[in-house]
Parts: sequence; C-alpha cells; structure tokens
Amino acid sequence: MAFDEARYRREVLDHGLPLKDDLRWRYQLEEPLTGASVTEAVRETRACWRRSRSRLKYRPVIEALEAGHPVHQRVFDAAAAGDLAPLRAALADQGRRADDAGRRLVAALEEAADGLGLIAPATVEEVAAAHGVPGDRVREALRGAGIEVGEPDTLPAAPHPAYLRCARQLGLLRLRHVADFLAAEGPGGRTAAPLAPFGRPPPGERDLDRAALRWARLPHSAAQTAAHGVVTALRQVLGEGGQEALGAVLRYELAASVREHRAARSGAATLLAHAVGELSVAEADAKRLVFAVLHERAGDPVTGRLRRLAADGLLAEAAAVLDRFPDGALPEETAGLAAHVRERLAEAVRLRDRAAGLRGGDPDRGWELLERAGEIAADLPGADALRRALPARPVPRAGAVSDDAGVLVEWEPSASTAGEPEYLVVRRAGRPPRSALDGTVLRPDSPAATSLRDTFAPDGAALFVGRPLYYGVAVRRGAGPDTPASALTVCGPVYHRPEVSQVSLRAGDATVTGAWRCPAGAESVEVTRDVHGGRGVRVVTRRDGFTEGGLANGTVHRYRIAVVYRGPDGSRTVTEGVRLPATPVSPPRAVTALRVEPAADDPAALVARFPAPSGGDAALYLLDGAVPWPEGTRLPVAGLRPAARPLTAAPAPGGLRFAVPARSTTVLVVTVAGDEAVTGPHRRVEVLPGLGGIEARRLGGEVSVAFDWPTHGVDAAEVSWTVGGAPAGRRTITRAAYLHGAGARIPVADGAAVEIEVRAVASGAGPRVGGAPSSVSLPARVEVGYRLRRSGLPGRRTLRAVFTAAAAVRAERLLLVRAYGESWPLTPGDGETLGELTDVELPAGRPVELTVPAPGGKGPGGKGYWLRCFAVGDGVLLRDPPTHELRVGRGT
Repeated sequence: MAFDEARYRREVLDHGLPLKDDLRWRYQLEEPLTGASVTEAVRETRACWRRSRSRLKYRPVIEALEAGHPVHQRVFDAAAAGDLAPLRAALADQGRRADDAGRRLVAALEEAADGLGLIAPATVEEVAAAHGVPGDRVREALRGAGIEVGEPDTLPAAPHPAYLRCARQLGLLRLRHVADFLAAEGPGGRTAAPLAPFGRPPPGERDLDRAALRWARLPHSAAQTAAHGVVTALRQVLGEGGQEALGAVLRYELAASVREHRAARSGAATLLAHAVGELSVAEADAKRLVFAVLHERAGDPVTGRLRRLAADGLLAEAAAVLDRFPDGALPEETAGLAAHVRERLAEAVRLRDRAAGLRGGDPDRGWELLERAGEIAADLPGADALRRALPARPVPRAGAVSDDAGVLVEWEPSASTAGEPEYLVVRRAGRPPRSALDGTVLRPDSPAATSLRDTFAPDGAALFVGRPLYYGVAVRRGAGPDTPASALTVCGPVYHRPEVSQVSLRAGDATVTGAWRCPAGAESVEVTRDVHGGRGVRVVTRRDGFTEGGLANGTVHRYRIAVVYRGPDGSRTVTEGVRLPATPVSPPRAVTALRVEPAADDPAALVARFPAPSGGDAALYLLDGAVPWPEGTRLPVAGLRPAARPLTAAPAPGGLRFAVPARSTTVLVVTVAGDEAVTGPHRRVEVLPGLGGIEARRLGGEVSVAFDWPTHGVDAAEVSWTVGGAPAGRRTITRAAYLHGAGARIPVADGAAVEIEVRAVASGAGPRVGGAPSSVSLPARVEVGYRLRRSGLPGRRTLRAVFTAAAAVRAERLLLVRAYGESWPLTPGDGETLGELTDVELPAGRPVELTVPAPGGKGPGGKGYWLRCFAVGDGVLLRDPPTHELRVGRGT
C-alpha cells in the first residue's frame, strides 16, 4: 500500500507526545509485510519527518521519532535483506508489553477514581504522563473501565450570611440540613426523597411557604420559635440570591458534613456511605459531592492543568477550560495566567485573520503569518483549513524533450518560497491533464528538483511509444501535505520514439552484419547504406539485424539504422536513425615464422621478427601457460581471451618491438582482420628474476653497489649509472667477480648525484633477456668546510665549530665528536658527542657556528684526544681542517 502522508500526519504527528511504542503505528507498516514494503515504508516515513520538521508543532514529535529510530535499525536492515523474523518478533514483543501496560493503566485509573467512577482531567493528564501513554489511549481505557472524566464541582467555601443565624436553630430541631426542614412535619423529621443537589433544581419560595405553614401548626414552644427563625433566614436568602442561593446553602451544608469526615481521615468509600446513608443524597450526586470535596484538599487542579496546556502551546484548549468557570470562580493566582492565555490566543487569532485576508493576494505572506500564529497557539482553530486555502504559486514555464532513455521534463522554479515548496509532475497520454490528479503522478528525485526523467516505469515504454504525451507540473507546500497543489503548467505534446539500442556492426570478408535491440512499440527498422552522390541504398533487414554481402573489401561503408513508428491515426514516422561505419576485410592469413630477440639498443626491450602476413594485421599476445590453439586456428578476436592477453607493441623493422615482460611468458603472433583472427607460431621468453635489496655507499671517488644475487639462473649482472642526468657508464659483472670484490664498484666523483640501475643478464641458447631493473640513487652532496676555534678565559673557555658551505644546503644533523686514541674517529660512534645542530640551513658562503664548553684535560695518560665533525645524511660532504686543529694534547 502506498504511503499516505496526510493520514500519517493525522495519526502520528498530530497525536503529539508521548509516542506509542508501536512500530506499525510509527512507520505505517501494513500487512502483508514484505522486505520491500517495509523498506519502502521506512524510507517514506523518514522522508515525511524531514519534510515536516519546519512545522514547529511537529518538531518535538519528530525529534522523539528520530531519536528512537536507531533502536529499530537492526530489524529494518534484516527486513531489507529479506529476513522478517526479527521484525515480527519485535512486533509480538511490543504487543505483549502493550497488553501489560494497558492492564497497569486501567488499574492506575481505577485507583485514581477511588471507587467514585469519576476522575478529573488534570488527573488524566498526570496518569498519562506517569505511564508514558497518549491522552486518547487513557480516554479509551476510561471508557472500558466505566469511569467518567469531569472537572470537580465548585462547592461553596462559606454559607450565606443569613444562614449563620439558622444553623443552630436547625440543630435544635434535630434536622440535618435545609432539605429536612422543607420536607419534615416536625422536629427530627427527614426528607423522604434522595437529594440531588447537582441534578435537580433547588427548592424555591413555594416550597418554603408550604414548610412555613406546616411548622406554624406546632404549639407555641422553643421548637416553633426556632422554626420561625429558620423560615425568616431562608426568606432572606431567597430574597437576596433567589432559588440558586438556596441551592448553594444546601450544597454548603452537605459539603460541610463531608469535609468534617474527610478531616477525620475517612476514605472515599466511607465518605460516599456517609453522604448516601446519613445525609440522604442520591448515589450519583453523592459521588460528585465526595469527588469535589476530595479535590478541594488536593490543591487547585485547574491551575495546574492551565499551566501545562499553556506550556504545550494549547491555548485554545486552555481558553475552553477557562470558559467553563464563571467570573470570580477561579483562585486569584490563576487570574494572571488566565489573562495571559487569553491575550496570547487573541494575538494568534489576529495573525490568523490577517493571513486569511491574503488568500487572494499574497499567499506566501499569509502562510508565514499563519506559521507565526501556530508558534503561539499550536491548536489554533481554523488554522489547518486556512493552510489549505493558501496554495503555492504555479510554475512559470515547463518543457519536455524525448530521447532514447525516456522524456526529460524541466521547469522553472515557483515564485513561492514559504512552506517548503515541492514539485510533482503529472503525465497524461492523448490530452493535457486538467489537475494534479488527472493522470500518472511522477515525483522528482528530490522535492526541490526542477527536472525529472520519465522512464515510464513500471508500465514500460511500449504503452506510450508514438502517442502524444502531455506533462503538467504543479507545486505544493511540503510543510502541509494536505494543502492543495497549484494550478498545472502543461507542456506537450511530446512523442517518445527511441532509436535502436545495443547496436553493433561486424565486418567480414565482403560482408557486413548488423545487430541491435529494437524498441518496444516500433513497427519496423529501416537500414540504408550511403553511396556516392548522397544516395542511399535500402538494405534488407530483420527486426533485430541484417547481413549484406557482395561488398568491396577495404572500403568504408556508412549505414543509417532508423526506427519506423506508426501513430494512432495510422501516420508513419521514421526516426533520424543511428549512423555507423563498417569496413569489410579479407580473411586473415597466418604468420608462418617467428623469432624473438633482444633489441640492440635497449636491454629492456625485445623484438618479435616475422614475415608480414598476406592478409590482415599481425598482433602479439601473451600466455602464461601452453597455447591452446594449433597454428592456423581461426576464431573471433574475442575468443582469444581470457587465455591470451594483448601485448602493447610498436612497429620495428621486420616485426614488432615490445618491453621485456615482468615474468617468463609465451609470445603468440596472431593475424587480425575485422573481428576474425588466425593464430600463428609462438615462442617462449624466459625472463630472469629481478635483483633485490640494492644498496649504494660512497667510498671517496667511488660508489660501492651491493644487491641480493639470486641463487640460480643468473650468471651475470649489468650495472649502468647516470651522473648529473647524463649516462656515465655501463658494466657487466659476473657472479664470481661480484663475490670476489664484495660488490660492484663504479667511479663517481665525490659528492656528485648518481642514479644506478642493476639488472640480471644471462647468455645461453635462448634470447639474452635481462630481468626487471632495480635502481638506487645517491643525491648530490654540497661540500661544507669547517674550522675549530677556542676562545675565552681559563675555566670559561668555549669551543666553536664554524661551518661554511659552498652552496646553500640543509643539513639533517651536524655533530662535534671527541675521541681518545692514536687515530681520529671514523664515525660518530667512535667517540663522545659534545654538541650538535639539528635540521640547520647552511647559506652559501656564510658561516654557521656550533658552540660548546671547551673540554678540559689531555685525556688518559696525557696522550690527548681528537676533535672531529660529522654530517648525518647524504646532502652534506664535510671537509676536515688541518690535523693540528683536530688533535688536542699530545703533539700540539
């Protein structure tokens, strides 16, 4: 079932907080559940959340929905993968928890009603909040439990002043209340009918007259005097307040008696029994009486409810609560809150009325005013109806173009910006659509998109081929999905007449074969071949291809493949068509001989030499294993794969030149003509392994090169080097010479940049094929001289190493080292580091100093010590000063 956004907003978003813990309700899941339907429902639901966030009244609900979504993501992912078991288990668990919560809710409501069958609206809201369930669910539970919801009746807090004089006299007459006096024949009498202080009109003046006559018949006594006083007081009450005042006196008497028992800690059941049995109040009215007295002691529920409604922005509901109370009936502290509620609601009504006046002129401004009104009062009456009367402005212009993929519809954006405008497209075949529902509704990829490609899914293009198609574009406000769409902007007619697809032409010997996929709904396909003079020759075709023979080999033939459509009126239309060339070729002839040899000028290249074939072009292929085809085998070019892979080669005298393969392989020569190939001879090329672990080290005017020599298969290595970007030499060294010299040495000027490449070479019966080269480089080193200087007074002397570079260079580290012994240190590890400079720039010709405290003494046995500087890294070549600067102590 399609997602119903209007229903979702009505049932879920308008529902408010708290949310139901029900996945079916939250995501509009409908039976039968399938992986696709669940995934689509979740996607549409989350899109509705995004569109509705702009409505402030919905934002708290949507935030709660989004916060809870990750909890259910696992079951939705499983459903998308086709496993509905986790989802059904979650739904069953929610059902069990909902049943338990329902039983707990009913028990709480019955407890709150306390056997009276009545509960206050404020108590309903408190129970709903405590159990985390919405108000409508609580009201449903109340109906099931037979509990009525109503505000407590307002009971008089004090009697009429005249009543105070007769209360003692009623006690002398042994009467419980005024009702006994009006009904009894004498002292101690009781009213016969149950009292209904809330359900029946109160007694009036005629009732008092009849009672006065009865009491006047008493003999003169204290009882008659007391009765006369009661009659006088009640006549004053009637004179000043009328019949209602007399009813208020009766309600006060009854409430006062119940209040006394309530003060004695009596429960609701005891109070109800007292009101029915001892005060003769009808049971229904007795429940209302006890209900009202109990809520007097519980505080002011009306004020609390008003505060909650105002905090939730439900000002219209709060005003309705206020309207149920007459002026002056509310506590003084509630009066200020009531004034605030009415003032804010009046402001929202004014904004709503201003928005209503803009329906025909500026609906965008009207929408903005209505949104401001909704921020003030979320339940503003008439707001939803007014939103439906503020449609967005229509699209200025729209157009549609057909191509092979479908129809592309584009339009200019609407001038409306309020309410998150979103677009919808309506397709209608045969005539223009009259409304947004008059045709097939198409939705763009995003609500704000200004284009849509109609691929005719899921109906298929065949239903629409050759028929006049009209498209209408409308816009509506996404923030209110139940608002009507704007007037349609219609474009068309446009005709969908696609060309053939998957077209291929295959050239053979004096033949061309074509194949394609004919569009659904097409009548036929026409093929013409261009000839000289611009004329076209019709080619006999099938619906899915053609074969034409008798063509000249080596000549380019150009074909036009067009589709024929028949219109509803029988008219015939031919498309522009697809144009492709094809060149028939003679059948390929096999190469008869092949040899592979190294290139004379490049050890990294080989040359395959063979006689040119009499038909077709020769190409080289590589195979790792044995060749599966005998020489002269004919097959399609595509049939060479995957056993053989094409080898990139360049023409060379007598054959083709190619780079040495990375590993040993078989080279196969193939003759190709069009899509056909014929295999020729093949040769095995053994490629020597590469030499790894190459290292280079400077030794004055030489560089020593070391590398890993393979155990077998390599009897020599070729070393070539480049100095300053120019080739400087090439040398072949045998395995024996390498082992004897502990490496290969090449002449390189000290400090010069050098790039060295080493490859394995071999000689034997097969071609001499070197292995993959291994390379290493040494960067150029700048010559840096240094001098050692001592200065300062005894005990505070310093030693300075002053470095001067011939050219600007960055030194990784410069070390000053002291070493003992007869010979100077050869490495920094031969002595003690006195100081160092790290990552230092040495400008050309400008000295840089390293200063350390001068070491004292002359070393062990007075033999002195050596001072020498070292450079860490390849960029610097240090030149030592004279020996007398380096030697301290002996001999100085």
